[in-house]
Amino acid sequence: MRIIALDVCGVPITGTGSLVVVTKGFVQVTQEPQYQEGEEFFERTADGTPCVNQRDDPTLTRMQLTIDFCEVNVLGASWLISARNLVSGGPITGTGTATGFAVAEGNPVNRFSLEVWQEVAGSGACDAEGNQRFIYNAWPNVGASQLGEYTIENGRSTLQVISETRGASAVWDTLIGEPWLPDGEFVDTDEHWLWNVTTEPPPTIQCNSTELTPA
Repeated sequence: MRIIALDVCGVPITGTGSLVVVTKGFVQVTQEPQYQEGEEFFERTADGTPCVNQRDDPTLTRMQLTIDFCEVNVLGASWLISARNLVSGGPITGTGTATGFAVAEGNPVNRFSLEVWQEVAGSGACDAEGNQRFIYNAWPNVGASQLGEYTIENGRSTLQVISETRGASAVWDTLIGEPWLPDGEFVDTDEHWLWNVTTEPPPTIQCNSTELTPA
């Protein structure tokens, strides 16, 4: 999984203040498409015979994503839920280390893009040249994040984040140097989800977050 911080317009933040988290510390990502039902038109004639019977097509409005983490990257988690970092040892831009976060009342304002890679298995695992194939999922503009249930008990604890997508920024893929889409393909501003099969391997897992350098 890769998380990249975006500004309020869905544009990747670069340089100072940017955030890139690459982790495998999650259990699952669940997507639930949200549709607005089409308006239905039905009318009968005076004798009760159906005269008009039509229903408009449903409209896809957004995707709802539920992410379950089993390992918490503090900076990544705090950005997702618009929380304040708790820092030990000085400012986080200097020698300090983020050790936790504080959640306050109010609206979630932070936005991010989410990318997930999954190895293809079975007979189609490799292409004709013997390269491992991957299923690439990308949600270029995600936010409005809510915390799910969090239970403290004699058992495993998972952090759950429930978010919603918006249409992508037209510069999202160019700023992050997107190599996981076919050459010549670009994200459109009304697109919420990208799915592709590629032989380009995912980025290397990183313990610490990094800054985003424009491609």
